[in-house]
Amino acid sequence: MGWIKTTVQCALALSTGFLGVQGQLTTRQQPGQSSPIVCQYPPEWQSCNTPTSRDCWIRKHSRRGRIEWDTQFDVLTNYEERVPPGVTREYWLEVGYDPDVAPDGHPKTGGQYFNGTYPGPLIEACWGDELIIHVTNSAQSQNGTTIHWHGLRQLNTAQMDGVNGVTQCPIAPGDTFTYRFRAAQYGHTWYHSHYSMQYADGVVGPMVIHGPSSDDWDIDLGPVLLTDWMHDTAFNGFANMEMPGTAFWVDSILINGHGHFNCSAATPGSDCAGSYWETSFVPGKKHRLQLVNTGFNYPIIFSIDDHNLTVIANDLVAVEPFTVPSLTISPGQRYTIVVEAKQACDHAGDYWIRTGTECGGWNAAITDNRTAIIHYDGAARRLPTVNRPMPFNLTCLDLPAHLLHPKVPWVIDAHPNDIVNYTATKQTNLSHSIGPPRYMHWTLGGEPLWLDFSRPTILNPDYSLSNVHYVATQEDFDMGWIYLIVQANPLLPSNHPIHLHGTDVAVLAQETVAWDPVTGPSFFNYNNPPRRDTVMLANTGFTALAFRPNNPGAWLLHCHIASHAGSGLAAQILIRHRDGAENTYRGGLEMVRDGCRAWSSSSLVETMIQDDSGV
Repeated sequence: MGWIKTTVQCALALSTGFLGVQGQLTTRQQPGQSSPIVCQYPPEWQSCNTPTSRDCWIRKHSRRGRIEWDTQFDVLTNYEERVPPGVTREYWLEVGYDPDVAPDGHPKTGGQYFNGTYPGPLIEACWGDELIIHVTNSAQSQNGTTIHWHGLRQLNTAQMDGVNGVTQCPIAPGDTFTYRFRAAQYGHTWYHSHYSMQYADGVVGPMVIHGPSSDDWDIDLGPVLLTDWMHDTAFNGFANMEMPGTAFWVDSILINGHGHFNCSAATPGSDCAGSYWETSFVPGKKHRLQLVNTGFNYPIIFSIDDHNLTVIANDLVAVEPFTVPSLTISPGQRYTIVVEAKQACDHAGDYWIRTGTECGGWNAAITDNRTAIIHYDGAARRLPTVNRPMPFNLTCLDLPAHLLHPKVPWVIDAHPNDIVNYTATKQTNLSHSIGPPRYMHWTLGGEPLWLDFSRPTILNPDYSLSNVHYVATQEDFDMGWIYLIVQANPLLPSNHPIHLHGTDVAVLAQETVAWDPVTGPSFFNYNNPPRRDTVMLANTGFTALAFRPNNPGAWLLHCHIASHAGSGLAAQILIRHRDGAENTYRGGLEMVRDGCRAWSSSSLVETMIQDDSGV
């Protein structure tokens, strides 16, 4: 499913493109969405966002009509301190099976989707809006579900983070859970199931929170979801992959639900049509694309033949603009880019978008990385004839730290309140046997995470802290910084995209050498280091992260390779749960308790065999 472009007249200053009171707006529209979103703020707040001032968002006017220049929200506003006065927006999502969805032209076993589409419907909000999202599980008594809003801070709404066994029980078949939280950040992200391996079977969708940008652009091309895709259900893939010498087998790479699979190679005599995702460039204009790796296994290298990419945000953090030929995007990570189209006299036909997996290991099923097409307006529509791939990095690592300068700086205290050490490793013959005995387990805290769906941490923090398989650490500080040192096992040839819920993390260091507690701090950057929520850990090195313990709740830390998290590579960090944390959760926990009662009374509780960590 691609985006449908339409051109509309701006009725209000605060529409999606935010071009001002008058002018043309190029935006996207999904089937069933009658018009683009309109941002609404109290009348004293006026738009200051135009094609030549994207860094400004809204500015407050006095009652006498004078502009109060010191009262505005822009790209330099610290969202942890100030959030615009938005409106309430309501959405309805339904998780269910659909055997007819075939993004790459080949049917998928056990595909589950939001509202019968892949990817799911676009959820849009404006900076400061309150979101109410009703999620119904229509999975016909086969699975539970929970939905995580990836990268959103969830300040004082930890119960809305959407992790079964941590912040809620799974949503039982036929039941509905209503998520309510504020869009305190801006940028783009995605939402996905956090129920076992479910998101790898299709339960994902894009999310955009409109706000300022660190660079100007003319045309918004919307979210671009990059996904590694398999035709078997991910649950079956996981059941086989932890055997020695096996791995997930990826069949194709998708962009916004479009892809190709070489059926004749798999089944001689058969054919799959598939499709390319296509979009258009206007000669001489700057185009914004919001890239997300929604995959479950591979880092994906994104590039556009003969075009450079200007990065203006990573994850939900605006950064000083810089230009690269290609981007390696790990599962869970996002980049906002601006691509300037060539002038009309310069462009020679259309161009390939490439999504390589070369850095993630060899996969024979993926034989061609040309997965989407950029058409130039005015050119004849055809397969691109220009073949000038951009250079790319094979290391699978994140962009160098010296390129990533957040617009809102953090200065980190060199004297942390606590230092928590984790090592990502793989174990067999564990002293505490869990799950099917044939499995080996990835671990982060010495033991694999293995949750009881019916006993989420948010309702049972003391039980979680006493249960070795909840891998829970308690941090009761209300100021300062916590350091996380995450080390890899150099004997295991696997990198790990590490994702922390509930906060951004400052990346103090991200190295390919082993951690040494004596020399390691010499690598640390305390002055405005890169900041994001998903950070790649090199298989030979370590990452040093820092965050403020200022958001009460139970927060998951895990590898975003789904099979690694499923086999235990995860931990929990409990922030100030003993300080009456329940009283800080806006809206309370009664909805969580209602959901647990519905889950406990469902037939799944007795018939389900838990064969993974739960996340």
